[in-house]
Amino acid sequence: MSQSNRRAFLGQLGSAAALGIPGLRQAAVSPQAATAAPQPSASASYDLLIAGGRVIDPSQKLSAERDIAIAGGKIARIAENIPPAQARQVFDAKGKIVTPGLVDMHTHVYKYGITLNVDSDVVGFQSGVTTVLDCGSTGAASFLGLRKYVMETVATRVYALLNISTIGLIVTNEIYLDPAMINARAAIQTISNNRDRIMGIKVRVNGKHSDLAHDLEVMKTAREVADATGLPIMMHWSVEPEMLAILKRGDILAHPFNPPSPNSSNLFGGDTQAEKVLPQILALKDRGIFTDGQLATTHHSWEVSEKATKQGWFPDSISTDISRAPDGSPASVLVPMTEFLHLGMPLEQVIAGVTMNPARIMNFPEKVGTLEPGVTADVAVLDLQQGSFDYGDQTRQTRTLKQQFVAAATVKGGIFLKGAPPAAGRGGPGGPGGPGGAGGRGTVPGPGGR
Repeated sequence: MSQSNRRAFLGQLGSAAALGIPGLRQAAVSPQAATAAPQPSASASYDLLIAGGRVIDPSQKLSAERDIAIAGGKIARIAENIPPAQARQVFDAKGKIVTPGLVDMHTHVYKYGITLNVDSDVVGFQSGVTTVLDCGSTGAASFLGLRKYVMETVATRVYALLNISTIGLIVTNEIYLDPAMINARAAIQTISNNRDRIMGIKVRVNGKHSDLAHDLEVMKTAREVADATGLPIMMHWSVEPEMLAILKRGDILAHPFNPPSPNSSNLFGGDTQAEKVLPQILALKDRGIFTDGQLATTHHSWEVSEKATKQGWFPDSISTDISRAPDGSPASVLVPMTEFLHLGMPLEQVIAGVTMNPARIMNFPEKVGTLEPGVTADVAVLDLQQGSFDYGDQTRQTRTLKQQFVAAATVKGGIFLKGAPPAAGRGGPGGPGGPGGAGGRGTVPGPGGR
């Protein structure tokens, strides 16, 4: 690395530290987070080496022990046994899972702007997540607040879907409140002025048959906006054939595992539940329509998710919405990842659901969800902790899981935003139940147990 590039990299570190990112200074120098390479030469090729972890990158069909070299904020090389002396900083990831920085494709992070919100950095970089998608917190009349006060100030990368209602989630019945708020022209103009941040349109229908006539009109407006801007629609779950017919290739249907209720629907129906996943839902894949699945405590019934996954049905992407971890803290994607693993989703498919698949569905301006050489160096280092952990659903039914994901470190743009968690038994951020962990209540065998 040239001397000028070296100065630029150190400048990045200094700038990030000046932002007051929690744990950054410690992560950059702490022996828990990174060990000094043995006397790197002046001609060291890399700024950072993440060594010895099991690298899982579905975008490259890679699942093997590898080293990841980072230079100038980019992925430089993935290979076996890269000499530590070639890097200025080495992170020992032996025994850990190393993935692209995680992507949460459905959350609400308009902190202080709406009631239903979580802190983008708690569910973001503190949990191995480098990119989040705010799904409809704001509409045409309120989006600029989200942009100015969240997107442009937080450490985690934030994109958004624009609510088809101009008011957004300042209220929770936003598409049913006033027909004048369903304004195609305002939505198109807002999207046109913010193409770098707005990735699609969000429509929060209830999914009730009694609302069908109203919901069809709202969806027709959303379709007009989507077709005019070339962006996808994300719609709350519906099994109504007329509603599903409005969706086109590339659109997304969210919340398949809702508890059975006359006021919503899931992949088995509405207040009347079928024994098998409904044919119109199975047909979505052939139509090129994606599904986004939440577990944890929002839009989730264990009975529904167990019934669906036993039939071999899994969503394309994994996300959180406004879920809570079992300890009551905001849930990151580590929680549904943990639960999908419990439900039988293969590990590589779980990782794909929070990396490659969201990136493919959303077509973000910056290439994320991959460790391909040359892309921005966003990396998550995860522990798969063994023990006994209780996880609840929306109806307060619980299941005891035998393992859970915990974030050990997060690198964004080649810089540590989170380092390794404290030693076993000390607790604190990143430990069991802390902001960096999945948050399951339970016992961990050995000295770290409670």
